[in-house]
Amino acid sequence: MLKRWTWLMLVIIALTALVGCSSSDDPITPPREEATAFETMAAAGAAYVNSSDCPGVISATSLRDNLDNYTVIDIRASSAYLAGHIPGAYNSSLATILDDVGTTIPTDKPLVVACYSGQSAGHAKIALEMMGYTDTYTLGFGMASWSPATSASWDNAIGDALTTPETTNNNGDLVEHAFPTLTGDAATIVETRARAMLAAGFKGIGYADIRDNLDNYFIVNYFGEADYLGTGSAGVPGHIPGAYQFTPGSSLAADQMLKNLPSDGTPIVVYCWTSQTSSQIAAYLNMLGYNAFSLKNGANALFHSSLLSHNWTGSADYAMTVGYEPTEAFRTMAEAGAAYVNSTECPGVISAVNLNDNLENYTVIDIRSAASYDAGHIPGAYNSSLATILDDMGTSIPTDKPIVVACYSGQTAGHAKIALEMMGYGDVYTLGFGMCSWNSTLSGSWDSNIGNTLTNPETTDNNGDLTVHAYPTLAGETAATVVENRVAAMVAGGLKAVSYTDIMDNLDNYFIINYFGEADYLGTGSAGVPGHIPGAFQFTPGASMGVDQMLAYIPTDMPVVVYCWTSQTSSQVTAYLNMLGYDAYSLKFGSNNLFYDSLLSHKWVAAADFPLEVTPTN
Repeated sequence: MLKRWTWLMLVIIALTALVGCSSSDDPITPPREEATAFETMAAAGAAYVNSSDCPGVISATSLRDNLDNYTVIDIRASSAYLAGHIPGAYNSSLATILDDVGTTIPTDKPLVVACYSGQSAGHAKIALEMMGYTDTYTLGFGMASWSPATSASWDNAIGDALTTPETTNNNGDLVEHAFPTLTGDAATIVETRARAMLAAGFKGIGYADIRDNLDNYFIVNYFGEADYLGTGSAGVPGHIPGAYQFTPGSSLAADQMLKNLPSDGTPIVVYCWTSQTSSQIAAYLNMLGYNAFSLKNGANALFHSSLLSHNWTGSADYAMTVGYEPTEAFRTMAEAGAAYVNSTECPGVISAVNLNDNLENYTVIDIRSAASYDAGHIPGAYNSSLATILDDMGTSIPTDKPIVVACYSGQTAGHAKIALEMMGYGDVYTLGFGMCSWNSTLSGSWDSNIGNTLTNPETTDNNGDLTVHAYPTLAGETAATVVENRVAAMVAGGLKAVSYTDIMDNLDNYFIINYFGEADYLGTGSAGVPGHIPGAFQFTPGASMGVDQMLAYIPTDMPVVVYCWTSQTSSQVTAYLNMLGYDAYSLKFGSNNLFYDSLLSHKWVAAADFPLEVTPTN
């Protein structure tokens, strides 16, 4: 599409050519002078601000419901962006947005600019419009409208600061002023002035900053006349004393009311309902060479209690992505894995008693070594391994019944279960405590690993120290194949687990995830847990492993250790994290090895004595 200012330049050139043409019999008409830089800038800006494209606001609900159809640009500080942003949003800034759009930010969809409150975004929107990106919107009320976590900029700004609204019409006192003089080439003035405006940053001012010296400001009330006079239907009681009324959409061209604006440096303050339109008007006026400011939060800061429309009512509660925006491959893998680990199907453990009572209804897969399997296994079980289980499924192992995976202690089976779940085998279980629970002759690995190795449990909440990290990139992977490839790599890598004795002398070298609820993490729960490993962070089971949850807080430059009650859930979470590219380990035997004597539940008690089938020797 042609840029607005390019189109206007063509019109100006055409008009100049027409004026200079005449027949030899007509009086000679002096040739029309070329448009000045100011005239060019004013024509380009007015074509936008006087159009229905201004302000161009989209609500949080409309954006959320159609998010795939937009490219969102978040111009907040990187720290705010990393703390939580709209899924898929790109981070930019007011100063760099024109350089980023079309390079690091794609332009194949309509653009939505989001800031804290919707006000700075107005400066960005008009700049983009001036540079030809005419399918651009701002997020109404900014990120404040998206989530309660980001709503403070509006929650804390509404008020009734204007205690003496005026209802008289001051426009009869308007006088004409000379236009500002803009230096520069008319052909490039629009881009030059747009960039200068952005480089200067958001120009906003609070009512508290001007109310004691209103005579020092030229105040533009950007309402319709009825609302300006306090007789409209929106509940407006009047206007700021001394303000002049400029009608939205029909007052800001060179042949309209621009001539009434002072050009001697007097500060011009523009206000509207929410400051989202006045932000764009102030930006336009600054591009023209005026000294203009947008009144922060507009009428919502002046007489919020009176407003019947255009008023801040509160935020939605839509999901945000924490941290850096992931690669497409990482997001695909994370969404697939989180759909399982955050579900009630994880960990999916069946007890030895329940399995024995219903054995004919299950297909049991024993992934211990062939020697261990041959020495004694659950009757009817198939022998496989972590490395080969995916290949064996549907070939040497039937899939017509729910599947139970059994290993020595229930820990390696967790890696196998999540692999099967990721590959579509949805009715899968692990044998609780593994073959240790089936028969007392096989219970050695649990009998010998319960203990109280954590002698100094911590009860403080460390989550306030969490910081955001970049996600692994999963280089070379594509969204189409990443799940299958990463699952295959995980099972080929074997069980990734570590004992507490291996880490307890160097806890600072590990990022430790306590996969309990908060009460048990703090030592105040009902399960008898006295606290957590010193320095550990609390990740809530079923609600923490998504891109829009706590994955962003997991580092990529150090080992990650996950622990739970028995290591059967942490095994699956660990496998998932390794599929995502983290260096993750499950803490062997979990809390049963850390503070066994304190536990009131989730603990190893004793093996059953169910029958074993021995493989005949030839």
